[in-house]
Amino acid sequence: MEANWNIISNFAIALLAIVNPVEKIPLWVQATKGGKQNFQWLLAGMIILSSAGILLIFLWFGHTLLTRLKIDLASFKIGGGLILLQFGFSMLKGTAIELGNERVDETADLTHQVLRRYRQVFIPIGVPVIAGPGAITTTIIYGYQSDSLLTDAILSLTLVGVLAILYVTLLFSPMIHKVTGDLPLNLISRVFGMVLIAIAVQFMVDGLTVVFPGWAG
Repeated sequence: MEANWNIISNFAIALLAIVNPVEKIPLWVQATKGGKQNFQWLLAGMIILSSAGILLIFLWFGHTLLTRLKIDLASFKIGGGLILLQFGFSMLKGTAIELGNERVDETADLTHQVLRRYRQVFIPIGVPVIAGPGAITTTIIYGYQSDSLLTDAILSLTLVGVLAILYVTLLFSPMIHKVTGDLPLNLISRVFGMVLIAIAVQFMVDGLTVVFPGWAG
């Protein structure tokens, strides 16, 4: 039993490009405002672990699940693109995460603080930003292409490794924010909002081209 390193290397590059840790910095700074370091670390860990669980499920069982539900990848791309499109517009307007004037209650138990903020920000940070249609579709495609259990195992480790890189990036986000201030991060957020809208449209176009092949000429 040998590992298919061509599939593994392509998967690593594709997933890293889609997850894109740098673009998560503005959202993460906004999502963790008012929280101390241990609060930020625990919240990041919970979001990353949840996202990893979702993506691992789709890596191992995604194609089977879609087949059982009689959903093809084209339809999944169209639906996922619509969700991503909505979030892209909210990033463009600066309303992706709205916590108002809420601050972390430092008198409350740390676990309670983290769980409360987790419920507020897992959507959209966990889904659809990290475990979104792009990442899910990528894991389904490469999981389906895998031809051995060893390749499956290494693909799983690769996925965990990419999310570990994202975790480290999130931990350093507050330091980056202190150096850059709000303006550059807000600008980055708006720019990535535009990129996200373009990606969402491309997902829908790809899906619609398969569903309606006449559109492709």
